[in-house]
Parts: sequence; structure tokens; C-alpha cells
Amino acid sequence: MCIGIVAATKAEIAPFTAAMRNIETEEYSMLKFHKGNYAGIDVIALFCGVCRVNAAIAAQILIDRYQVEQIIVIGVAGAINPDLQIGDTVISSQVAYHDVADEILTQYHPWMESIYFTADPSLVHGISLANADDPSVRVGRIVTGESFIDQEGREEIIERYDPLCVDMETAGVAHVCYASAVPFAAIRSMSDTPHESGSGAFEKYCKTAAEKSVRVLIRYLDTAYR
Repeated sequence: MCIGIVAATKAEIAPFTAAMRNIETEEYSMLKFHKGNYAGIDVIALFCGVCRVNAAIAAQILIDRYQVEQIIVIGVAGAINPDLQIGDTVISSQVAYHDVADEILTQYHPWMESIYFTADPSLVHGISLANADDPSVRVGRIVTGESFIDQEGREEIIERYDPLCVDMETAGVAHVCYASAVPFAAIRSMSDTPHESGSGAFEKYCKTAAEKSVRVLIRYLDTAYR
């Protein structure tokens, strides 16, 4: 088993790579792939850069070049659901683009039956079970788009998709995994909320939210393959 771990930025992946052992780093397509292991599990971790195209590039390389069998996206997100607080974590159940017309996905490649990419149920269950004692971790829908969502556009996203949170990368990874039949899931911790939003909140809470997403991941890895 080899698992790909993807985050958007160095700050989001660093808490995990710091816990890895026997790291070897390779550069490919302007990205640095950190090959190693965590608790005896083979992992390849990297930060891909912000936005879904960068995330998709990373995911396809992980699949084609490194033959990973699963991909988990980690990092931060913006809360859409008002019940979420700073540092709360969402494990993806479904993922969608909030800024792509439905027919782009259903009438053209990859000819999906709906606009939602479904996260691997066994991955979601395993991550959720490993974090069952943490009430700040919940399972739900994530949407992805290319713009930072403050207050503008929030209500439209809620009305159409009813997600827990929004980010800029997860649907890009999900799209590639769907086309390649590779299981995926996402673990996203909140760096901003409807009550404390904007780039200032993101800058203030990004580090702690990133560390929280890694803790959720590590709880899973510590128990999943024992």
C-alpha cells in the first residue's frame, strides 16, 4: 500500500512531512515529491500549489508515476456551514465544483451521472472511526472553486450545494481520481468561518488549522493498517 498525501501549500504539508521517516525527495513537473513512510506505511507527500489545476497535476503524477493506491487531500478550508468553528474538521463525503456548469461534467468527459464526486466510503469510514472521540471532526460535502469566498457568493453556494466548507483544490484531485478509478478522501480543517472570515482570518488561523488536519490524518494512519 502506498498513499499519496496532497496539500496546497508548504505550511499545510509540513506538519506531516515532519512526522515522516526515510524521506527521499524527487522533483518532477516543478513539484517536490517526498517519498518515505509513516508508521511503516509507504507515503508520498507534497504541496501542489493553490488551485485545482495544480492539485490535478499532482494527483495524476502520483497515480501514473508513483502508482499510489489512494490519495488523501489535507489542509485548510473555509467554513460555509455556520455551525462550524475555527479548527473544526470536515472529512469529505462528496465533492463538487461550485463554479463549473453541471453539463461540463455530465455531458462531456468524464460523463458523470451527477456533479458530485463521491469519496471512497472505506477511507471516509476509517478516518471517521479513528477520530470518533473528537467531536470537532465531522463528515460532509466539500465544494471547490477558484476564488476565495468571503461573504459574497456564500448564500448562492449554500442554496445550490449545501456544503460544510469550500476550498480550492479538492475537486481537482477528486476529478482525476474518478477518471483513474483511484480512491480518494479529503481532510480539511477550518481556517475561517462565516463569523470570522476574510484573508485576515485565514492568515491568523492557517497554521493551527493545518496542524489539526494532520492530527486527524495521523490518527487514521496510526490505526488503519495495524
